[in-house]
Amino acid sequence: MIKLIWLFLLFFNSALFSQEHLRVNRQAPKINITDWIANIPADKNLENKYIVLEFWATWCKVCLESLIHLNNIQEKFNLKNLYFISITDEKVHDVKRILKKVNFKSIVVSDQKKLTQIAFGNKSGNMQLPITILIDNNGVLKWVGVPSLLTEQIIQDLVANKLAPYSMYDKHN
Repeated sequence: MIKLIWLFLLFFNSALFSQEHLRVNRQAPKINITDWIANIPADKNLENKYIVLEFWATWCKVCLESLIHLNNIQEKFNLKNLYFISITDEKVHDVKRILKKVNFKSIVVSDQKKLTQIAFGNKSGNMQLPITILIDNNGVLKWVGVPSLLTEQIIQDLVANKLAPYSMYDKHN
């Protein structure tokens, strides 16, 4: 029983802090997309775009509950160079099944190879979910947090290139 508890704590701890290596004000890892699923933009090139990258999963209740907040924020902005992207590593048919029940205003994509999850998470691709990452138009990681912390003002500061770097993993914030 003790071994089982230690294994659980080890897994929980590594999943919870798997994004600690992400450093704001540094070049963001590459975003790999295997499937463009919903709200597909005409321009799929992510270079020179401000990106609100939301990691989520169909089984994650908190992720789906966060959608109302994220959709409300996204509605306030109509900028061609600002992309709200919801990324998962799940199969397209699983995602489409959820899309029938839940309204995503963001671009919905999958990275079934888990390259994005590995780059932003850890080597196994495990991530704390949901997690929101903001990347400026120069590809620099500017903000790492949970969706509930994201505000209109943060997005305004991002697109004005005035966003103070923030990471929920940085002990100095």
